[in-house]
Amino acid sequence: MGELEHMVKKEFILLYTKDKFIQKFHDRIIDSILDNNYIIENENNISYVIDNNRKKHIIPIPPKLGT
Repeated sequence: MGELEHMVKKEFILLYTKDKFIQKFHDRIIDSILDNNYIIENENNISYVIDNNRKKHIIPIPPKLGT
C-alpha cells in the first residue's frame, strides 16, 4: 500500500505541475465566462465577473506552484 500511495501522489503532482495545468484551466474558465456573454472588468488589479444583476464576483488569481 505504501508504494501505491507514493505512486498516486507522484502522478497527482505531475498532473498539476506539468504544462501549467492550473493556468490553462483558469484561462479556459475565463474563456467560458466570456463565451456565455458575461462581462469581465478589472479594477485595482482585481478581475470581476459582472452578472445580469450588475453584481461583481471576484475572479481568483491562480495559485503559484509550491514545493
